[in-house]
Amino acid sequence: MFTRKALVLFSVLMVLSMVVAACAPAATPQVIEKTVIVTEVVEGETVEKVITATPAPETEAAAEGPIMAEGLVPCNPIPELPAPASAPAPVVAAAPQQSSIPSNWVENPFQATGKVYKVGVFEDVTTTNYWGANGPDNTVWNSYMLPGRTFLYYLTDKYFTFAPWAATAMPEPMTEENGKWVVTIPIKDTIKWSDGTPFTAKDVAWTAATVLKLGLISGNWSQWYDAKYLESIEAVDDYTAKIIYHTKPGVARHEYGTLQAPILQQAFWDAKMAEAGVWASIDALAADASDEQKLAAQQEAQDKLFAIPGDGEPTAGGFLLTKWEKGAFLEEAANPDFLLKGVKVEQWANAAYKDSNGIELGTPEGDVETSYEFGPYVDAAIYTIYGDQNAAILALKNGEVDFVLNSLGLQKGLKTQVQSDPNLTWLENPQNGYRYLSFNTRRRPMNDCAFRQAVAVLIDKEFVTQTILQGVAFPLYAFVPEANAFWWNPDSPKLGAGLDREQRTNLAVAILEQAGYTWEGGGKPAWDADNRQVVPAGRLLMPDGTPVPPLVMPAPSPGYDPLRSTFAIWIETWLNEFGIPLKADLAGFNVIVPIIFTEQNFDMYILGWSLGIFPSYLYDFFAEEQAVQDGNNAGGYVNPEVEAKLKQILVCETFDECKTVAYELQMILGTELPYVLLFDTGIFEAYRSASVEYPYTKQLSGLQYTHQTPSTLQTLVKVK
Repeated sequence: MFTRKALVLFSVLMVLSMVVAACAPAATPQVIEKTVIVTEVVEGETVEKVITATPAPETEAAAEGPIMAEGLVPCNPIPELPAPASAPAPVVAAAPQQSSIPSNWVENPFQATGKVYKVGVFEDVTTTNYWGANGPDNTVWNSYMLPGRTFLYYLTDKYFTFAPWAATAMPEPMTEENGKWVVTIPIKDTIKWSDGTPFTAKDVAWTAATVLKLGLISGNWSQWYDAKYLESIEAVDDYTAKIIYHTKPGVARHEYGTLQAPILQQAFWDAKMAEAGVWASIDALAADASDEQKLAAQQEAQDKLFAIPGDGEPTAGGFLLTKWEKGAFLEEAANPDFLLKGVKVEQWANAAYKDSNGIELGTPEGDVETSYEFGPYVDAAIYTIYGDQNAAILALKNGEVDFVLNSLGLQKGLKTQVQSDPNLTWLENPQNGYRYLSFNTRRRPMNDCAFRQAVAVLIDKEFVTQTILQGVAFPLYAFVPEANAFWWNPDSPKLGAGLDREQRTNLAVAILEQAGYTWEGGGKPAWDADNRQVVPAGRLLMPDGTPVPPLVMPAPSPGYDPLRSTFAIWIETWLNEFGIPLKADLAGFNVIVPIIFTEQNFDMYILGWSLGIFPSYLYDFFAEEQAVQDGNNAGGYVNPEVEAKLKQILVCETFDECKTVAYELQMILGTELPYVLLFDTGIFEAYRSASVEYPYTKQLSGLQYTHQTPSTLQTLVKVK
């Protein structure tokens, strides 16, 4: 699965499929912030500088709207330029940002009995409806806090080894049967839903049938139950499920799709959906209904489904949702009938796995690296919502919470505070994800490869990450991060890497002039070597002479992510001085997500993805299927050459075959640039080691990652 930063991880040697990124609650009034405070050390003294956004004039923005595009404009070869005559001036490094801790932190209004695992968060869930939470409301906060569901197979903690969950054994190879591809999965006969009823293959079959009938594709659903491959799942008997594909899938849509898909209880949802009239529009379709009519009926049914509260839904995972106080806290009770309770696991550094159910995977080498036994060991877990990261950290220091969840990680400036407290432990882990700038290619000039390339050149990632952010982040260029070593293509294009401001200015001008762009007044931006600054020209004119209209770029506010907001202000500055009238709209995460994914009312935007190991997430980001309302391809980038490669990554059957496709996609996307990849950080975390104990702390993308579905870390933590 995946979430909007944030996604999901797997073993470096094994594979999973997608990302955790975030879609959307209902839109609320937008609060726009136009400044970023940067702390610098000047001659031994700490001072604060305020960088202010310079938006396009409101009157101008009101007079000009977006210009819709008719398809993509292809790329040209990158022009070659001579070396600059002047050398870049040295840059004075800024000190890391370090925010003050507010005193008005929120106190947990609820106190559960028994052993309680207390977690701090600083965004609320947007829904308790699991369908919506993994569809249009696919946020990392929903994946953190909503109880995990049950799956046939899952990826283990620590090394993400593919292993049985509800299944009794590893899957047999698919076989061909009457022109279809099938596999039969035996299911444990001891699993119970939290209402005491048995978990059966009928629930598995019903969940798949429901997704397919509704035509669900947003969020994670198209990864889990992909109608392009999956025909149905049949309940052969109560404890045997038969998966039937009309088209043979690859590892992306079989092992790391259907076999890891969540299973919901038929009895609960059948009743709720009947009461809400979910099926009325679909059942009313005529036999000869058009595709447009079918899609409209499915959309109406989906809207009704997503509106159903998930309160009281039975689950078979480690925890059950017991109370949600909006804006304050969410409480879960431990499930005493959790199907893995008491199962002992041993894992080796080479991802070999053994458990007390008799499952042995891989060939162990050396000593056992990690071992644990499933609980839960607590009676309840409470997620308390704080105003921001600083308030949550203060609660951690004061003993109000045991851990702080944050897909972005903590600010590195907090490290000294944490390390000086003997009750806390600081963690640093590598991150598999990226924060990026996306273009709305449905509009001009964002549909033009030359424009996207020029923007990429103008963005000095090295300057912002190393000088302004003082090394707390690092620049990214490849569409598979370097941390994901097996799938990363080291030869991915790195347009603009290592260039100084003069070189960037000259190269961006050359790219645009080659494509027919000019500037009002007949001039063009130029580098002033004496004053070491760009001399602006008039507004940029598109090849047909039309001025580039005022552009809007939603991005997270400083309160949510000071790193991305800093990038947004610098991008705004660089593009405006180049004649591109861009306004950065900085707002809360839950405000901008519906603007981007549901309304799709933007020219560019800045967000992030937390990624899976297997790079089929590239399909989910850039496939035509996802270029719809609530789809993950919010920018509408559709390229036939890329589409063909994206489809290959869903059907490749070996790692080596898939790796070749992944390498080719990184080369194409790194040139086409539907995203300008910006940066990422290591994941910095802290927990209250005086209060809780984890069986491991070294983990790709940190402990925050295994706090997401299937939520196994919560069943392992022990309260002292």
